[in-house]
Amino acid sequence: MLGIIAGILFVAVIVTIVIALTRPGTASPVATASATTPPTTAPPTATPTETPVAPEPAAVQFTATGFILVDDTGEGIFTYAWADDAAGAVTTLTDAFGAEPTTRVEPGNGGDYPDYTVYQWNGFMLFDMIQTAGGTPRAEYAQPSYVLISRNEVGGIQLVAEHGLTIGTTVDAVRALSPDAEIPRGAVGAIRFVFDQARSSTDGAPQYSVIADTDGSVVTAILYFRYFPA
Repeated sequence: MLGIIAGILFVAVIVTIVIALTRPGTASPVATASATTPPTTAPPTATPTETPVAPEPAAVQFTATGFILVDDTGEGIFTYAWADDAAGAVTTLTDAFGAEPTTRVEPGNGGDYPDYTVYQWNGFMLFDMIQTAGGTPRAEYAQPSYVLISRNEVGGIQLVAEHGLTIGTTVDAVRALSPDAEIPRGAVGAIRFVFDQARSSTDGAPQYSVIADTDGSVVTAILYFRYFPA
């Protein structure tokens, strides 16, 4: 009898061990790292460097002391004084007018009127004195350069004289501007009108009068030139 009971208890122990070994275990929670991924920041966009736009020339404005190339707002781009080296002016005007000038030499009189190199575009001439060895230095000469205008624009660039003078202005309209002098000259009926006569002085930096030549009906040329009555 005791053997039977002992056998039963042995079997029970074996079953208990088997159940314990085959029961699914409770998984321990796996700690996960709470890693926070920083937001991706786009690299700063480089601001493109703007290339300055060169001002577009619109007009040449003439004054007592020289001329100024200006843009369409009236802002000066290049300034030339009558005693300046003309090379810079020739280069600047060539770029503005979009054409190379023709050149020639106008002979002087061997005294107060030197030889001049004439830079000529279609409608505009720049006269630049040729200095001679032993002659009066350019900086001391009374008329180192001067200009003649025969059109109101060259290559789309307006040529703007003082007093509202333009090529084609009528003689009556010129008289209405109260010139200082009216001088018959050359061909019959041709008249030269002189404005700002007092500016033609040998004192200080060169300053010129404004001269309007006509064919007796309209202005055909405007000069910035030293003028003294004969």
